[in-house]
Amino acid sequence: MIIYLLLIYAVVIIIDPYGLLKQGKKRDFYVCSVLCLVSFSLAFVLSMGWEIPSPSSPIVHWVKKLF
Repeated sequence: MIIYLLLIYAVVIIIDPYGLLKQGKKRDFYVCSVLCLVSFSLAFVLSMGWEIPSPSSPIVHWVKKLF
């Protein structure tokens, strides 16, 4: 599963942001690269079977602090 994940993301990362950089859209290229990195990190963690903690409890705590 991890090998498939690496191959798919390698193709996506080579094809997708390259067009943005070629068109001179550096800001869009950087945003796309960061989002690809976040997406890859989450996909890797899920494929390894690790648990991702839920962010709901800190969000609830911050909202209660505001109100």
